[in-house]
Amino acid sequence: MLPDFKVREKMLLRALNRYGINQEGCCRAWLSLPHSMRIFYIHAYCSKIWNEAASYRIKTYGTKVVNGDLILAEESAANSSLNAKVHVVTSAEEMADKYTINQVILPMVGHNIQYPANKVGEWYHKRLARDELQACKFRLPALQLNVPGCYRHVLKYPHNLTYSFIEDKENEKVTGGSLLEDSVSSLSMSFWLDPSCYATVCLGEIMKCDI
Repeated sequence: MLPDFKVREKMLLRALNRYGINQEGCCRAWLSLPHSMRIFYIHAYCSKIWNEAASYRIKTYGTKVVNGDLILAEESAANSSLNAKVHVVTSAEEMADKYTINQVILPMVGHNIQYPANKVGEWYHKRLARDELQACKFRLPALQLNVPGCYRHVLKYPHNLTYSFIEDKENEKVTGGSLLEDSVSSLSMSFWLDPSCYATVCLGEIMKCDI
């Protein structure tokens, strides 16, 4: 028996037991879940792929902007589509160091996005193939699935960052007849982030440093 908090898992297993485990039964079981639950799983998978792609991008090319990277064009028509705003970095632009790493974007997988024209783009296709997925698999009317995709910056900076150290004095301790006072320093921070950025990731990066 599954624990009570495994609500989604129980719903899916009951539906599979009712409709069967063939293709039609699996489709009906999937659609038996509320739409918000189905989207949650899809977005979680897309985010997982993006995180792996970002790690591969930095491991392969570091922080240098290279030929085939994607950036959002600064000058584009206001009513143009998102893909029309995506620019592929050229070899000449790479040599001229025209762009910086904080301008590089990577796609969240979907049926209406553009992949980088370098090793990172090749990685996307190989990674999706491992899960037997291609771009067309993100628009399936039978599963009420329509994931166009989007883009996220590889590197984002926090805004209005302020910090201070707070000293908390602990209880006095007696050592060899003398009084010692221990103190513990705490770090207090304040900042705000752009959409789709998470404070936990920012704090995780900060905690890697010796402060």
